[in-house]
Amino acid sequence: MKVLVSLIGGQHVPNLLLIREVRPDRLVLLVTGGMQRGKDQLLQALLAGGLDYRSRCETVPIDDENSAREVAEKLDAAYTARADGEEWVVNLTGGRKPMSIGAYIFSTIHHLPALYIAEQKQGEAIDLCGGSSLLLRHAINTKEFLAGYGFSVRNAHVLGRNASQARALMDLASHLTASYESGSLKGFLGRLQTLKEKKIREAKKDYERNGITLSSWDEMSLKDVQIRDRICLQYGLKLKGPFLSGNLDKYAVEFLTGKWLEVFIWGVLSPFEGTAIGDLTLGAVVGGTGQGQDNELDVSYIKDQSFCIVECKTGGQHHDPHGKDTLYKIEAVKAGLRAIRVEAYLATTSSNIIDEKTRMIKESLKNRASLYNCAIIPGDELREMAELWIRKDTEALTRKVRSAFTLP
Repeated sequence: MKVLVSLIGGQHVPNLLLIREVRPDRLVLLVTGGMQRGKDQLLQALLAGGLDYRSRCETVPIDDENSAREVAEKLDAAYTARADGEEWVVNLTGGRKPMSIGAYIFSTIHHLPALYIAEQKQGEAIDLCGGSSLLLRHAINTKEFLAGYGFSVRNAHVLGRNASQARALMDLASHLTASYESGSLKGFLGRLQTLKEKKIREAKKDYERNGITLSSWDEMSLKDVQIRDRICLQYGLKLKGPFLSGNLDKYAVEFLTGKWLEVFIWGVLSPFEGTAIGDLTLGAVVGGTGQGQDNELDVSYIKDQSFCIVECKTGGQHHDPHGKDTLYKIEAVKAGLRAIRVEAYLATTSSNIIDEKTRMIKESLKNRASLYNCAIIPGDELREMAELWIRKDTEALTRKVRSAFTLP
C-alpha cells in the first residue's frame, strides 16, 4: 500500500499535482487548526478531477505550526503505528517552513523519499533525500484549480454554447476590432448602447426575451459598408434607406455593445488550446460559497499550472477616465482567489489608458498594473492582431499572440 504525506497550507496545487502522479492508496494530511478548510478544499479539488480521497485520508492535527519537533514526532507515531507493508512518500511542499523541516527530519530518520516542488518548476518533484526526481505530468484544469480555493464555475452548462457562438462570430469580431477607431462605427455602437440602456430601463424582461427591434425611427446608420454588410448578414437586418432595421436578440446586442472584443480574444487564443494553454473559456461565472462572490471572467484559461484571466474593455469608459476601476476589479478577483499562480491581462480599445502626449500607456497605469501582475494589451496591438487574422497571416499572428500573452 502506498501512502503520501501532505502538508496542508494555503496553496493546494503542489499537493494535488503529486497526488495525481503518485496515486497513493491513502493520504496522511498534516493540518493545523487554521487549515481545516484547506484540507477540505484539497479533497474537493481532487474530487473535481475525478479522485475521491474523502474516505481514504488520515488527518494528523498539528497544534503548533512553528514546531518542527511536533511535526516529526506526530509523523513518527503515525508511521510506527501502521507502516508495516506500507510504502510512504512525503511531500514537503506546503504548510509553514517549520512543518516542512519537521517532515524532512522524519523522512531522513526513516529513509523515505522527501519530495519538494519549486514554485517556478511545477513539472518536477525533487527528492531532497537523494532519490530520483519525479516528473509531474498532470495539467491542472480550471475546476481543480478553483475548487482548491473554495470556488467553482457557476455556469459550466453554457460554456460550450458560448464557444460555439464565438466561432460563428469570429469574422465579425475581427473586423470590429480592426476598425475600433472608426468614427462611424463608434457612433453606431454608441447609439446601440443607448437604445439598450433605454430598453433595459423601460422593459427589462422584454429585453431579456426579445432583445431590441430596430426601425428607421432609431436612425441606426453605419457608413463602413464592409462592416455594415457583415452585421446585416450575421443578424438578418435590412437596409431602409441609410438605416438598419430588424431584430437583434439579447446576445446580439451584448456582442455588438462590447462582447465582440471578448470573442476576438477567445478566438486568437483558441489555436493554442491543447498545447500552450488549456481549458480556454469565454464568459465563465466564478463564485464561492458566500453571498456576492460571483465574478464573470471575460476570458480565462490555464497556462503552466497557473490560472489566467483576461478582462476586455471597449468604448470610451467615460465612467473610468483614468482606467483604474478595471484594475481594481482584476485585483479584487485575484485577492478573492487567494492564489499565488494567477496571471491577469487587460485587453482594451479604450483611449483612457493612453497618455495623449506620449501616445503610450500612462506611466501611472503601468505602475499600478505591475503591482497587480497585470499586463495591458492596448488597442493598437489588438488592431494589429485583427488585421493579421483578416489577412490570414497565421505565422505572424501566432508570434504576436505568443508575445502579448507570454505563451511558451
